[in-house]
Amino acid sequence: MSAPRISVVVRAKDKVDTIGETLAALRRQTVEPEIVVVDSGSTDGTLELARQWADRVIEIPSASFAYGGALNAGAAAATAPVHAALSAHCVPESDTWLEDSLRRYEREDVAATNAALVSPLGVPIEGTYLQTLEDVVVDPTWGFSNHASTWRADVWAALPFREDLGACEDKEWSWRVLAAGRTIAYAPELAAPMAHRRSAGLKALHQRITREAEAMVSLGAAQPLTGVGALHAWWSSFTPDSAKPRFVRRASPYRVAELAGAWRGSRQATDATTPRLPDLLAAGGHRRPVEPYLPWI
Repeated sequence: MSAPRISVVVRAKDKVDTIGETLAALRRQTVEPEIVVVDSGSTDGTLELARQWADRVIEIPSASFAYGGALNAGAAAATAPVHAALSAHCVPESDTWLEDSLRRYEREDVAATNAALVSPLGVPIEGTYLQTLEDVVVDPTWGFSNHASTWRADVWAALPFREDLGACEDKEWSWRVLAAGRTIAYAPELAAPMAHRRSAGLKALHQRITREAEAMVSLGAAQPLTGVGALHAWWSSFTPDSAKPRFVRRASPYRVAELAGAWRGSRQATDATTPRLPDLLAAGGHRRPVEPYLPWI
């Protein structure tokens, strides 16, 4: 194999049911990648599959796992000038995912790429959307996700992922990149579908939302969700694209699990995490009203 143009970091733990399809999809790409699997304690056969498909497999202890730490470990082992992150339950929509991502780096100011169908204002994206810090003012929850992303290796070397966050290490990283004057390119064709976040069950959903809410409140990107606020959101806050009657939505155990997680995470949050979003925005001459973290928005 010649020197790779892109290295893909795949984080995994007990993903034997999905990682084979993920890695096979990477081997079908029109640009041949270097594949680095970072495994955090699998016991179900994931490692055996990874060794069949990957160029290298890194094992880290489950007890010390952090999303940002696993990405940093994979990126440190990668050799290409551009890195990608792909979750072990995601499959790119096309065999040109990596090639389409690499094309965005023709612009020198592009630090990373990701998929998006609509802009922070909800306008459908045609072509490429270039995110700036102003977009974070509009909606800090919109944007960069390490389920399927790419970034320049030199940008990562200067700005590695935070390892002290239980979630949202991707959003936090993107804020620092944008605050440094770079941009992130989004396009619909860069999508890599994943299982719906509710598919893992109520307990896993609750734990995930708890981690996200704790991180967003700690980072100053959201204000704590109070008990009264959670009840108000349960009764009246609905996404506009849902066709289900409101009484059906209110009865959903998933909705209750999400709101309970947002409330619990808010209570667990601290303000000791730095740098925080208000500081990054203030340095760029921006500010935004802080609202509670509601997971279905």
